[in-house]
Amino acid sequence: MTDETNKTNEPEEQFVNASIGTKSTGKIRKIVVDRTACIGARSCVLVAGKTFQMDDENLAYVTGNEIAYEDDETLKLAAQSCPVLAIHLYNKEGKKIFPE
Repeated sequence: MTDETNKTNEPEEQFVNASIGTKSTGKIRKIVVDRTACIGARSCVLVAGKTFQMDDENLAYVTGNEIAYEDDETLKLAAQSCPVLAIHLYNKEGKKIFPE
């Protein structure tokens, strides 16, 4: 998990409690789990278990192993599977890809 300052168009306060991962390849370069919004449905873990895990509080987080992250299509499916849209995906320029 890589903690970094918010370099996107999102208001900083929107992600008070976030888990952030970055990728160096592919269309998706930044993965953010808004842990305040997360309800622990685990759908992201079922779809992309190498990228997402659950913690002791039953909240999703991005694992710290970029090499193990799933491909862009699987990451987008995982984000789409979240019932509260707590997973945000960004491209290399910092533009939000999902949710739109």
